Amino acid sequence: MSTIRPWRECPFKPGMRYRIRQNFVALRDAFVAGEVLTFESDAWSRYDGITFYFFRQLERETLRVWDIDDDADIHAWLGLFEELSDKVAPTPQ
Repeated sequence: MSTIRPWRECPFKPGMRYRIRQNFVALRDAFVAGEVLTFESDAWSRYDGITFYFFRQLERETLRVWDIDDDADIHAWLGLFEELSDKVAPTPQ
């Protein structure tokens, strides 16, 4: 797991697939139950006080983004994402 803030570790693993458990809306994205995403990376904005988690989805060219405030409980991801047991090959850059 990568650590980009001293108080929060990334709960996602690069290359792992995650299924959306329930419909929900993030700051810049809307997720639908059943969608399968592959985690790519995370980033933190000190200015905004938000962490961004970036995912790829086979059907889309653009990255999907889940944003979470610094003050929010990171364990919220457990109700939103289900880690699948299979890992996909990294995306060529």
